[in-house]
Amino acid sequence: MLRRLSRLLLLMQSLVSKELKVRYKRSVLGFFWFLLKPLFSMVVYTIVFTQIIRFGGEIRHFSLFLLTGLLPWNFFSGSLSASTKSLLDNHRLIRSVYFPRVSLPMANVAANAVNLLLSLIVLETALIAFGHTPGFSLLVLPVAMLMFILMTSGICMMLSVWNIYYRDVSQLMDVLLLAWFYASPVIYPLGRGIVPEGLESVLRLNPLSGLMEIFHSILHQGAWPEPWCWASLIVWSVVLFFLGIAVFRRAEPAVVKEL
Repeated sequence: MLRRLSRLLLLMQSLVSKELKVRYKRSVLGFFWFLLKPLFSMVVYTIVFTQIIRFGGEIRHFSLFLLTGLLPWNFFSGSLSASTKSLLDNHRLIRSVYFPRVSLPMANVAANAVNLLLSLIVLETALIAFGHTPGFSLLVLPVAMLMFILMTSGICMMLSVWNIYYRDVSQLMDVLLLAWFYASPVIYPLGRGIVPEGLESVLRLNPLSGLMEIFHSILHQGAWPEPWCWASLIVWSVVLFFLGIAVFRRAEPAVVKEL
Protein backbone atom coordinates (compact mmCIF):
# COMPACT_ATOMS: atom_id res chain seq x y z
CA MET A 1 0.00 0.00 0.00
CA LEU A 2 2.77 2.43 0.97
CA ARG A 3 4.75 1.45 -2.11
CA ARG A 4 1.76 2.19 -4.40
CA LEU A 5 1.17 5.50 -2.64
CA SER A 6 4.84 6.42 -3.04
CA ARG A 7 4.71 5.64 -6.77
CA LEU A 8 1.52 7.68 -7.17
CA LEU A 9 3.12 10.66 -5.42
CA LEU A 10 6.20 10.43 -7.67
CA LEU A 11 3.95 10.26 -10.73
CA MET A 12 1.95 13.25 -9.51
CA GLN A 13 5.15 15.22 -8.91
CA SER A 14 6.33 14.46 -12.44
CA LEU A 15 2.97 15.38 -14.01
CA VAL A 16 2.66 18.62 -12.02
CA SER A 17 6.21 19.61 -12.97
CA LYS A 18 5.46 18.87 -16.64
CA GLU A 19 2.18 20.80 -16.48
CA LEU A 20 3.87 23.89 -15.04
CA LYS A 21 6.77 23.75 -17.50
CA VAL A 22 4.50 23.32 -20.53
CA ARG A 23 2.10 26.02 -19.33
CA TYR A 24 4.81 28.67 -18.98
CA LYS A 25 7.18 27.52 -21.74
CA ARG A 26 8.45 30.50 -23.79
CA SER A 27 6.40 32.84 -21.61
CA VAL A 28 8.22 35.98 -20.54
CA LEU A 29 6.10 36.55 -17.44
CA GLY A 30 5.57 32.89 -16.56
CA PHE A 31 3.77 32.35 -13.24
CA PHE A 32 2.87 36.03 -13.00
CA TRP A 33 0.15 35.50 -15.62
CA PHE A 34 -1.81 33.65 -12.94
CA LEU A 35 -1.72 36.87 -10.93
CA LEU A 36 -1.98 39.34 -13.82
CA LYS A 37 -5.23 37.90 -15.19
CA PRO A 38 -7.19 38.50 -11.95
CA LEU A 39 -5.45 41.87 -11.63
CA PHE A 40 -6.80 42.92 -15.03
CA SER A 41 -10.25 41.62 -14.04
CA MET A 42 -9.96 43.49 -10.74
CA VAL A 43 -9.39 46.79 -12.57
CA VAL A 44 -12.43 46.24 -14.81
CA TYR A 45 -14.74 45.19 -11.97
CA THR A 46 -13.51 48.02 -9.76
CA ILE A 47 -14.44 50.59 -12.41
CA VAL A 48 -17.82 48.94 -13.05
CA PHE A 49 -18.84 48.48 -9.42
CA THR A 50 -17.48 51.74 -8.00
CA GLN A 51 -18.14 54.16 -10.87
CA ILE A 52 -21.17 52.66 -12.63
CA ILE A 53 -23.13 50.37 -10.30
CA ARG A 54 -21.37 51.89 -7.26
CA PHE A 55 -22.00 49.31 -4.51
CA GLY A 56 -18.25 48.66 -4.42
CA GLY A 57 -17.74 52.09 -2.89
CA GLU A 58 -19.25 50.77 0.35
CA ILE A 59 -16.43 48.23 0.78
CA ARG A 60 -13.03 49.29 2.08
CA HIS A 61 -10.31 48.77 -0.54
CA PHE A 62 -12.78 47.17 -2.93
CA SER A 63 -9.99 46.27 -5.37
CA LEU A 64 -8.33 44.06 -2.77
CA PHE A 65 -11.72 42.59 -1.84
CA LEU A 66 -12.14 41.61 -5.48
CA LEU A 67 -8.70 40.05 -5.60
CA THR A 68 -9.40 37.85 -2.56
CA GLY A 69 -12.29 36.36 -4.53
CA LEU A 70 -10.78 36.33 -8.03
CA LEU A 71 -7.67 34.35 -7.06
CA PRO A 72 -9.54 31.30 -5.68
CA TRP A 73 -12.06 31.59 -8.51
CA ASN A 74 -9.26 31.47 -11.11
CA PHE A 75 -7.90 28.36 -9.41
CA PHE A 76 -11.34 26.74 -9.48
CA SER A 77 -12.32 27.65 -13.04
CA GLY A 78 -8.82 26.95 -14.41
CA SER A 79 -8.75 23.52 -12.76
CA LEU A 80 -12.18 22.58 -14.10
CA SER A 81 -11.41 23.75 -17.63
CA ALA A 82 -8.06 21.94 -17.81
CA SER A 83 -9.16 18.75 -16.05
CA THR A 84 -12.24 18.32 -18.21
CA LYS A 85 -9.96 17.65 -21.21
CA SER A 86 -7.14 15.95 -19.28
CA LEU A 87 -8.02 12.37 -20.23
CA LEU A 88 -8.90 13.23 -23.81
CA ASP A 89 -5.70 15.23 -24.34
CA ASN A 90 -3.58 12.34 -23.03
CA HIS A 91 -5.33 9.51 -24.89
CA ARG A 92 -2.08 8.24 -26.43
CA LEU A 93 -0.40 7.97 -23.06
CA ILE A 94 -3.43 6.20 -21.58
CA ARG A 95 -3.49 3.67 -24.41
CA SER A 96 0.24 2.97 -24.34
CA VAL A 97 0.93 2.33 -20.65
CA TYR A 98 -1.01 1.62 -17.49
CA PHE A 99 -0.88 4.12 -14.65
CA PRO A 100 -3.47 5.59 -12.25
CA ARG A 101 -5.50 7.72 -14.67
CA VAL A 102 -6.85 9.80 -11.82
CA SER A 103 -3.42 11.41 -11.63
CA LEU A 104 -4.13 13.34 -14.86
CA PRO A 105 -7.01 15.54 -13.62
CA MET A 106 -5.39 15.71 -10.19
CA ALA A 107 -2.14 17.01 -11.71
CA ASN A 108 -4.02 19.98 -13.19
CA VAL A 109 -5.56 20.75 -9.81
CA ALA A 110 -2.18 20.47 -8.07
CA ALA A 111 -0.47 22.74 -10.61
CA ASN A 112 -3.14 25.41 -10.17
CA ALA A 113 -2.90 25.00 -6.39
CA VAL A 114 0.80 25.90 -6.56
CA ASN A 115 -0.11 29.05 -8.50
CA LEU A 116 -2.85 29.89 -6.01
CA LEU A 117 -0.51 29.54 -3.04
CA LEU A 118 2.11 31.84 -4.58
CA SER A 119 -0.57 34.37 -5.55
CA LEU A 120 -2.01 34.41 -2.03
CA ILE A 121 1.42 35.24 -0.61
CA VAL A 122 1.60 38.25 -2.95
CA LEU A 123 -1.99 39.21 -2.04
CA GLU A 124 -1.34 39.02 1.70
CA THR A 125 1.69 41.26 1.27
CA ALA A 126 -0.46 43.81 -0.58
CA LEU A 127 -3.18 43.61 2.10
CA ILE A 128 -0.66 44.31 4.86
CA ALA A 129 0.76 47.22 2.86
CA PHE A 130 -2.74 48.75 2.67
CA GLY A 131 -3.31 48.39 6.40
CA HIS A 132 -5.22 45.11 6.60
CA THR A 133 -3.71 43.57 9.71
CA PRO A 134 -3.90 39.76 9.54
CA GLY A 135 -5.79 38.17 12.41
CA PHE A 136 -5.44 34.78 14.07
CA SER A 137 -8.05 33.53 11.59
CA LEU A 138 -5.22 33.39 9.02
CA LEU A 139 -4.01 30.22 10.78
CA VAL A 140 -7.06 28.28 9.55
CA LEU A 141 -6.66 29.37 5.92
CA PRO A 142 -4.64 26.21 5.06
CA VAL A 143 -7.58 24.11 6.28
CA ALA A 144 -9.96 26.04 4.01
CA MET A 145 -7.55 25.65 1.09
CA LEU A 146 -7.25 21.90 1.67
CA MET A 147 -11.04 21.49 1.71
CA PHE A 148 -11.28 23.68 -1.39
CA ILE A 149 -8.73 21.52 -3.22
CA LEU A 150 -10.63 18.35 -2.28
CA MET A 151 -13.92 19.81 -3.52
CA THR A 152 -12.34 20.98 -6.78
CA SER A 153 -10.65 17.60 -7.26
CA GLY A 154 -13.95 15.76 -6.87
CA ILE A 155 -15.64 17.89 -9.52
CA CYS A 156 -12.63 17.59 -11.84
CA MET A 157 -12.60 13.79 -11.59
CA MET A 158 -16.25 13.62 -12.63
CA LEU A 159 -15.88 16.09 -15.49
CA SER A 160 -12.82 14.33 -16.91
CA VAL A 161 -14.68 11.02 -17.40
CA TRP A 162 -17.99 12.61 -18.45
CA ASN A 163 -16.14 14.43 -21.23
CA ILE A 164 -15.00 11.08 -22.61
CA TYR A 165 -18.59 9.94 -23.09
CA TYR A 166 -20.09 13.32 -23.97
CA ARG A 167 -17.69 15.69 -25.74
CA ASP A 168 -20.15 18.56 -25.19
CA VAL A 169 -19.16 18.70 -21.52
CA SER A 170 -16.07 20.83 -22.17
CA GLN A 171 -18.13 23.29 -24.24
CA LEU A 172 -20.91 23.37 -21.67
CA MET A 173 -18.43 24.16 -18.89
CA ASP A 174 -17.57 27.52 -20.47
CA VAL A 175 -21.22 28.56 -20.22
CA LEU A 176 -21.76 27.10 -16.75
CA LEU A 177 -18.63 28.72 -15.34
CA LEU A 178 -19.85 32.14 -16.44
CA ALA A 179 -23.17 31.63 -14.66
CA TRP A 180 -21.42 30.04 -11.66
CA PHE A 181 -19.14 33.06 -11.34
CA TYR A 182 -22.01 35.51 -10.89
CA ALA A 183 -23.91 33.08 -8.63
CA SER A 184 -20.90 33.00 -6.28
CA PRO A 185 -19.92 35.83 -3.86
CA VAL A 186 -16.68 36.53 -5.72
CA ILE A 187 -17.25 40.21 -6.55
CA TYR A 188 -19.91 40.95 -3.92
CA PRO A 189 -20.29 40.04 -0.24
CA LEU A 190 -23.19 38.25 1.40
CA GLY A 191 -24.91 39.47 4.55
CA ARG A 192 -24.57 43.20 3.83
CA GLY A 193 -27.91 43.89 2.21
CA ILE A 194 -26.45 44.13 -1.28
CA VAL A 195 -28.14 40.90 -2.38
CA PRO A 196 -31.91 40.53 -1.71
CA GLU A 197 -32.57 38.34 1.32
CA GLY A 198 -34.57 35.71 -0.59
CA LEU A 199 -31.91 35.40 -3.28
CA GLU A 200 -29.12 35.30 -0.71
CA SER A 201 -30.71 32.24 0.94
CA VAL A 202 -30.54 30.46 -2.41
CA LEU A 203 -26.97 31.60 -3.12
CA ARG A 204 -25.78 30.16 0.20
CA LEU A 205 -26.55 26.70 -1.20
CA ASN A 206 -23.86 27.27 -3.84
CA PRO A 207 -20.82 25.02 -3.06
CA LEU A 208 -18.52 28.03 -3.51
CA SER A 209 -20.43 30.52 -1.35
CA GLY A 210 -19.06 29.37 1.99
CA LEU A 211 -15.54 29.13 0.58
CA MET A 212 -15.58 32.63 -0.90
CA GLU A 213 -16.94 34.12 2.31
CA ILE A 214 -14.14 32.37 4.23
CA PHE A 215 -11.48 33.87 1.94
CA HIS A 216 -13.02 37.34 2.19
CA SER A 217 -13.33 37.12 5.98
CA ILE A 218 -9.85 35.77 6.66
CA LEU A 219 -7.84 37.77 4.12
CA HIS A 220 -9.72 41.02 3.56
CA GLN A 221 -11.37 41.50 6.96
CA GLY A 222 -8.97 39.59 9.20
CA ALA A 223 -11.99 38.10 10.98
CA TRP A 224 -13.34 34.65 11.77
CA PRO A 225 -15.77 33.34 9.13
CA GLU A 226 -19.33 32.62 10.16
CA PRO A 227 -20.16 29.00 11.17
CA TRP A 228 -22.42 28.44 8.14
CA CYS A 229 -19.44 29.08 5.85
CA TRP A 230 -17.43 26.25 7.42
CA ALA A 231 -20.44 23.93 7.47
CA SER A 232 -21.07 24.59 3.77
CA LEU A 233 -17.43 24.12 2.78
CA ILE A 234 -16.94 20.91 4.79
CA VAL A 235 -20.16 19.26 3.62
CA TRP A 236 -19.69 20.11 -0.06
CA SER A 237 -15.99 19.16 0.01
CA VAL A 238 -16.59 15.73 1.53
CA VAL A 239 -19.63 14.95 -0.64
CA LEU A 240 -18.09 16.10 -3.95
CA PHE A 241 -14.66 14.55 -3.31
CA PHE A 242 -15.95 11.07 -2.51
CA LEU A 243 -18.60 11.30 -5.23
CA GLY A 244 -15.82 12.18 -7.68
CA ILE A 245 -13.77 9.16 -6.59
CA ALA A 246 -16.79 6.86 -6.94
CA VAL A 247 -17.69 8.16 -10.41
CA PHE A 248 -14.10 8.00 -11.65
CA ARG A 249 -13.42 4.49 -10.32
CA ARG A 250 -16.63 3.19 -11.88
CA ALA A 251 -15.89 4.72 -15.28
CA GLU A 252 -12.11 4.15 -15.41
CA PRO A 253 -12.17 0.57 -16.80
CA ALA A 254 -14.10 1.74 -19.85
CA VAL A 255 -12.02 4.88 -20.48
CA VAL A 256 -9.50 3.22 -22.81
CA LYS A 257 -12.27 1.63 -24.88
CA GLU A 258 -14.14 4.92 -25.24
CA LEU A 259 -10.96 6.79 -26.22
